[in-house]
Amino acid sequence: MEAMIMNMKTLVSSSGLLAVLMMGCAAPSNSTPSASRPAAALPSPSAELLVISAVYGSGTSYADVTYRVNELVHQPGVEFFARPEWLQADPTPGWNKALVIVYEHRKQRSIFSCGEGGRVNAAILIENAKGTDDPAKVSHERQSDQERL
Repeated sequence: MEAMIMNMKTLVSSSGLLAVLMMGCAAPSNSTPSASRPAAALPSPSAELLVISAVYGSGTSYADVTYRVNELVHQPGVEFFARPEWLQADPTPGWNKALVIVYEHRKQRSIFSCGEGGRVNAAILIENAKGTDDPAKVSHERQSDQERL
């Protein structure tokens, strides 16, 4: 064993090749093109979504489904529907229900709602949030909300 270690020391000190190879393999490289990086290294679009609240129901009976919606929205590539079997809640069996999600995307608070059976995924929520970037639209929505009160 000692002879093998001595041979390695001789090789390293005489040529330095082993040291150069080891440094090249261990050194981080910034020249790797992003297309060849694994998909896990790229951030998911849903990483910028923060579900604040989600309720599902109708009339005066709503179930808090915040945890479930957050779980579904943050699974890569998952699309789900506003239905009891997806949301694991049925506060008004036999009645049509609505799903209302309050969330933030890039620190912009938005509200998304759909009727029973409505399709939901991270891309839909992000697209919906982009619609609230227009100050005139937000102002109109706020005015409409105040009229309802």
